[in-house]
Amino acid sequence: MSESVSRHSIRTSIGAAIIIQLTTLVASYTAWALDGCDPYMPFISDTDTNPVSSPFFTLGFTLTGLLLAVIAWQIYSIRLEWIENNSMGTRPRMLNIFSAIFGIISGIFLIWIAYTPWDENLVLHLLQARIIFVSSIAWAILSTMLASEMQVHDMRFERVFKPRRFRTALTVICCVLMALNVLRFIGFGDATSMELSHFESYIETVEICTDLTIPEMSLAALFEWGMVLGLIAVVHTGILEADLICSHESEE
Repeated sequence: MSESVSRHSIRTSIGAAIIIQLTTLVASYTAWALDGCDPYMPFISDTDTNPVSSPFFTLGFTLTGLLLAVIAWQIYSIRLEWIENNSMGTRPRMLNIFSAIFGIISGIFLIWIAYTPWDENLVLHLLQARIIFVSSIAWAILSTMLASEMQVHDMRFERVFKPRRFRTALTVICCVLMALNVLRFIGFGDATSMELSHFESYIETVEICTDLTIPEMSLAALFEWGMVLGLIAVVHTGILEADLICSHESEE
């Protein structure tokens, strides 16, 4: 195994991504609240519209997106070597390829959205957010499916599969509840639309920021935070997966 995808480098990448993302969330929210904005409940990207909290958001999501793209490639590389060494067939290979693709897409769009505040370009921001949500959820689901395949061959990977399955399920539930509450606000008939008019009243409250009075959007924002924390927890399972793969190869 090359040094670029060693166990140490993967643990370092994942640890750094988790620390940076959590620090970004805490710093952005704290700066938002300390500046007099309503603490309940901004969407994460709402903090990018505030001049005090915006720098934390932009820097943090730039670094996080870069690290997630790197992690997707690193995990793909060690999984591929493990799959080939264990002659696991086409299905695990495809799960590995597509999970890596979705992980890299998520990372790239995280970097992009860090420089697209929704109060400057709402339509583009909503498109970026949807791609991030879909690709991140797809990555989590495919990674969970692959862990299930791996545990059939080596029962040690049950320790990866079970927590990853739970954390992925929690993430998906939060995503669905977030979407349902947004739809309650804009109307179910406009589910596929990204017209600015649907969000005008919410835009006004966020620009003032001292009173987020729309309950459906506050609840949706709460579930968005839960979804992101769930995804961070899924990323964390990659540390144990890398340890098991690398320890298996070192034994050989």
